[in-house]
Amino acid sequence: MFLTRTKESWTTLNTFPGDIAQSVSVIHRAYQRDARLFFKGLNLNSTSAYILLILCKKGSFSQNELSRELLINKGQIAREVKRLVTNGFVTQVQSEENHTVNVVTITPEGKKLIPRIVDYRNDWWNSRLQQIDATPDSPLAQSLYTIGRQLIANQDHDRLAALANGRQGMTAF
Repeated sequence: MFLTRTKESWTTLNTFPGDIAQSVSVIHRAYQRDARLFFKGLNLNSTSAYILLILCKKGSFSQNELSRELLINKGQIAREVKRLVTNGFVTQVQSEENHTVNVVTITPEGKKLIPRIVDYRNDWWNSRLQQIDATPDSPLAQSLYTIGRQLIANQDHDRLAALANGRQGMTAF
């Protein structure tokens, strides 16, 4: 069946739940667009701010753990960590237990940025979420948290399944 661009065909086309993914993507890109200038003033970008937040909340991580926790490819994590080290916001040291692992830790200088990052992020989200009365305990927020945790937990399984199905070039990132 071929779709034509008539009003009737587009209005009857059922694209849920893909529409949710598209909306989440639009929201994420809008946040990155809006935050770009703010983060630039801190010598950061959205990704490096995410890294600082997770290090502050959960402690030291290896680069591989950061990659898994944030669902960001290892190459990007390496570039961001290098930039954060150069700016004095994190340290990166070789693990004493496993010399192939680099452990990343937030520095006092990096911790100084956390209140500003959190305030900006919370203000941006609150200005949008207050329009729909969303709170941390609302069904919407809880559903999004659950989906995020499941995606992080299942990524290794998904990568192995892709390899088993002959899609070696594909990654979960």
